[in-house]
Parts: sequence; structure tokens; C-alpha cells
Amino acid sequence: MTLDTNYPDIHSDIYKQAETRVQKAIRLLLKEGHPFEPSKLLRRQEVQYAQRDCQIPDDLLQIIVFPLMDIRDWIWEEYAARKLWTVPEAACLGVGMDPLCYHLEPGQYYNGWREEREILLDAIKDAVLLEELVIIEKDGEQYIRPQDFCKWAYARGLLTHDLAGPLRALAAKPAPEHYVPDLDEMKARYTSNAQQRLFAEGISHAERRRRDLFGLAVYAKYDDPTLTREDIARLACELLNEDCLKLPGFGYTSVRNDLYRLDEELMHPVNDRLKFLQSVLTQHEKLSTNATHRWWSRWRDVIAQTLPYLVLPK
Repeated sequence: MTLDTNYPDIHSDIYKQAETRVQKAIRLLLKEGHPFEPSKLLRRQEVQYAQRDCQIPDDLLQIIVFPLMDIRDWIWEEYAARKLWTVPEAACLGVGMDPLCYHLEPGQYYNGWREEREILLDAIKDAVLLEELVIIEKDGEQYIRPQDFCKWAYARGLLTHDLAGPLRALAAKPAPEHYVPDLDEMKARYTSNAQQRLFAEGISHAERRRRDLFGLAVYAKYDDPTLTREDIARLACELLNEDCLKLPGFGYTSVRNDLYRLDEELMHPVNDRLKFLQSVLTQHEKLSTNATHRWWSRWRDVIAQTLPYLVLPK
């Protein structure tokens, strides 16, 4: 039997660094659908599976556990980078909870925290009915702009939890000008999340992968309207390294199929046979000094309705 006195100092830097790495890895695996039980101590082999390449000392593996549901800095970074939150995500973040963990094993955590979240959810619903908050609805899901939510919640004294500090800071920021990413940023986002999938033991998170792919496709087409689905599929695959291309969903055929489905979803109301990624500029548009703008204005509203999470150029 190993005594507690043989364990390393849990307040030491080496322990904290190792604990953070393990927490990140396990949370990523949970997002990919791995059947961990976060309310229990992790078995040593589970931690080893999550952190094969981190070479964590054996004694540390004995005592590292899954984190509680609070939004640590590395969790907040994920949501701070998003242009939209779902309403349940906003309610969780407002009381300092990690939205991912809220639905895991309900009832086995501090129930008062869950009650606070439900109270905030009800307040959001009332604000929507009173037109104090604007909600974006898509495919049965409700989205909200993060800064709009934070400013509203802070003004009404609803961001009082100690762990809601990042939201209070966001509420204090001046409203940003209309920010539009560019093609280089969309390429970086696509390749970065592909690397995250590689870290997750080769398990592809289909929804996030498609979102990044669709964003890349829209911006590539905007940058060069002559590109076709096949051109964009090749571009997407050329951006990835060989290891990423081995992951499910990142091969050329899968990428091309996803882009085909995107074209099927982007039905133009005027001509349902007209596909966004396969559309071709008319000769008049090619000769126009403002060809891209004229072509883009035809499609912008269609894309905004189908992909509400994308920030689109005007």
C-alpha cells in the first residue's frame, strides 16, 4: 500500500502542469464521445490512454482526477474564441460551469450550481420575450452573441459567481467593430483543429470538423469565385499533414462529400439548381470592376441562414 506521504506535493508546479495536461486530454476525449465516468477517480490505464506521449511520472498517475465543472482558464479560452454561444452554454458560463460537463452524470455534482444555472436560463428566456436579448435560431438550436449576453447579464447583476470573472471582463469591453476574418485565418483554424483531432487518438469530431471545413470553403470561394468543389477539396487536403490525412473524415473523398452536402444545403431561393461552390460567374460579372461583390451579394444571405456561426464579409 502506498502512503500519502509518498505522493508528490500537489501544490508543486510539476503536479499542476501534469494535472492540467491530463484534464485537457480527458476533456477532449469526452467531447469525442469516449465513455469515461468523470465523477469517479480515473483508473491508471485510463490516464495512460489519455496521455500516452506525455511521460507523466507513475506516482502522479495515481492521484490525478477529472476536474470539477468550473470553467478553468483553458476551458474559457475555448468559449471566448467563439462568435456565438448556445443559450444553455451561456447559462452555464454565467454561473462558472463548464458547459460540456453539465450533461455528464446529472445529479452527481453540487446541485446548487445546477439550480443557479436553471435560474439564469429562465432569466434569459424572459429577456428574449421582452426583446432585451436577440436570439438566433437555427435547426432547433438557439444561439446568442457572447458580448450581448455578458453585457445584459452584468447590467442585471447576474454575473456574481467567482468563476464568472471572464464574462464580467467581456461585458466591460467596448462593443467591437464588425470583425471579418480572412482566408488565412480560416486556413489556420481548419489546420489547428485538425491537429487537435490528431491529439485525440485519431477520433474525428465530425460536427466541428465540418464547421471548420465549411468556413474554409466559403472564404476560399469568396477569395476566388472561380474555384469549384473539387478545387476547394484539394486545397483543404493540401493544408493538412500526412498524419492528419489518416484521420477519419479528413481524406479527399470525405472532404469532397462534405462539400457536396454543403452545396445541397445552400439552396438558392431564386434557382434551386444553382450551387454555391459550383456556381460560375457570368461573362458580365467577369468584366465588371466589382464582379466579386455582385456575385457575393447574391449568396451572402443564403449562407448566413445556413451557417449562422460564420462571420461573413459584407
